[in-house]
Amino acid sequence: MRVRLPLVPAVTAVAAAVLLTGCAGDPEVAAPKTNVSFKPVPTVTAPTPGSTAPVNPGPGVIQWYGTGGEKLLHGLISTARSARGQHQDGKIVIDLGPLSDSLEAARGYTVAYIPEQKTQDVWAEARKHLSSGMGTVLNASGLGVSRTSEEKAAEEEAIGWAEIDEGIKGLKETDDRLRALGCMPTEDPWK
Repeated sequence: MRVRLPLVPAVTAVAAAVLLTGCAGDPEVAAPKTNVSFKPVPTVTAPTPGSTAPVNPGPGVIQWYGTGGEKLLHGLISTARSARGQHQDGKIVIDLGPLSDSLEAARGYTVAYIPEQKTQDVWAEARKHLSSGMGTVLNASGLGVSRTSEEKAAEEEAIGWAEIDEGIKGLKETDDRLRALGCMPTEDPWK
């Protein structure tokens, strides 16, 4: 189901709209059940003092990456960058359905968390920013319970897009950390 809804004029006076495709609610609320599971691998070892050797992540991080993590990370990077790019280009219709779907897939896969705590924390925080930002943009578009004023909605929309930008920065940090741990992508998701 596709619905075209007008957004309030942005601060740049560009009118925008949101096209939703089956987006219902916050994608961080309900997780689909998956049958993927991994046991944490507590084999992370710190380099010796003064050493420039990378941290040994153990087989768990590479296993996470190779059995679906790369696909989820790259899908989320692609859809988040696409939505942001459409917004920056002043598109009249922005389809947030793919971003919502990517967030939902990534959330459902979190039962198989990244077995390196700092990277897992960055990954979870990036998804949180993207989810929050998308919800704020949707609420500002008039899909929320109430829209008090055009000016207030424009402010909320700007806050939502800033949250999405923070989420994209977190995805970049996650990708950089995974590469440092030996997870080399099959394609560069940033091109």
